[in-house]
Amino acid sequence: MAKVVSSPSQTRDMPSHLTVSRRRRVNPARVLALGYIIMISIGAVLLLLPFSSHGCSVIDAVFTATSATCVTGLIVKETPNDFTLFGQFVILALIQIGGLGYMTLSSALFFLLGRRISLRQRMLMKESINFLNYRNLGHFALSILQVTLIVESVGAAVLFLWFRFYHGMGWLESLKHGVFHSISAFCNAGFSTFTRNLGDFRSDPVVGLLIPILFILGGVGFIVLSDVWHKARRKTLRLSTHSRLVLSATAVYVIAGTLVLLIGEWNGALKALSIPAKFLNAFFTAVTPRTAGFNLVSVGGMRAYSLLVLMVLMFIGASPGGTGGGVKTTSFSLVLSEIGRVIRRRKEVVMMKRTIKEEQVHRATSLVTLSAIVVLTSIFLLLIFNPGRSIMKCAFEAFSAFGTVGLSMGSAQAEFANVSFSAELTTLGKIVIILTMFFGKVGTMTVGSALLSGGKKSRIRPAQTNIVVG
Repeated sequence: MAKVVSSPSQTRDMPSHLTVSRRRRVNPARVLALGYIIMISIGAVLLLLPFSSHGCSVIDAVFTATSATCVTGLIVKETPNDFTLFGQFVILALIQIGGLGYMTLSSALFFLLGRRISLRQRMLMKESINFLNYRNLGHFALSILQVTLIVESVGAAVLFLWFRFYHGMGWLESLKHGVFHSISAFCNAGFSTFTRNLGDFRSDPVVGLLIPILFILGGVGFIVLSDVWHKARRKTLRLSTHSRLVLSATAVYVIAGTLVLLIGEWNGALKALSIPAKFLNAFFTAVTPRTAGFNLVSVGGMRAYSLLVLMVLMFIGASPGGTGGGVKTTSFSLVLSEIGRVIRRRKEVVMMKRTIKEEQVHRATSLVTLSAIVVLTSIFLLLIFNPGRSIMKCAFEAFSAFGTVGLSMGSAQAEFANVSFSAELTTLGKIVIILTMFFGKVGTMTVGSALLSGGKKSRIRPAQTNIVVG
């Protein structure tokens, strides 16, 4: 009998039904996680060079490289004072690579060079940006790169002109701050080249509105941006269910967060501000937990219930396919809908007048549950390795690290006045935060798949039984 061999074109265009042998050889989750580890290692080595900083330990270099690559923004060293111009450039490069994803950058480069994107690269990119299928990944990667360059360039230009002509900064200084903050904002990083982050711009309408716009655009996800763009050009009749869910969920979480913070901190952290500035700062602070990390007001001065709201928002994070972290708006919304389905005793989850696949609901539930376990474990370990530290500060730092946000309640010690609470943690405590940031960026499901997949599947199915629930 003649042996049937698939042609190269057939193999190349194969989407989800890949050959069994090729699927077994490639573990996208494992390769993706390893890629981030390599990027962090390279960044740490560069930051340890004598001309990168004014003195940086190994653990602080690894922490900074992880925070930049995972676009978090937690700092144990002052970015403008402890790092040289070269060191700041390294941090910015790590932010850009981490925000877009190294697989997106490499795929876009391959597409520009006219080279075919291999099946392995397609699998990795699909895992990296949570793309729904394998089609047109090359075009999509190039579109991501184009959108990023356009948005970051416009943001940098506006900030440059504003810093130069309104705040009277020098040309080079304005250019440096404009470019750095535009990239950091769009990539949802939260790193700043100002000593007090954006604390000196509380009443600045341009900075207070432009920066949130940048990290909202980066946080909603490139899938949504592409969908909105095609809808605006009338190439599609309506937005996809995914895009409508992301935009609706983002609006609800931002508006609710703004109102809660505005009411709760009106005579608290916002007391000294004018009424317009109070609204501006409440909005900025509510949007920041979408994994951006910038701050206008001091988080450490907020009331306990406001901090709790911020932790919930940080846990939710941004949206799939974007530059942010967290469990994502879609996953959290799916879990809430699943809870509603169980309470109402309905058979299916319905969102946006569409029935959601049971597999996706289960994945979202597993993701949120596993993520909660990671955060609670992180808090538990922080309290063990750092006895005497505030429970609230440890919890807030863990949520911020997992959500790749970068907000921090800060340190009460004078030597750590302008850095995150992580700076006063022990080495083991910093390692816990590093791992939490890594889980938050790469994804708990991805890391779990990288660590646990590959085992032999049993063909024996255990007998079913019942247990008492609730």
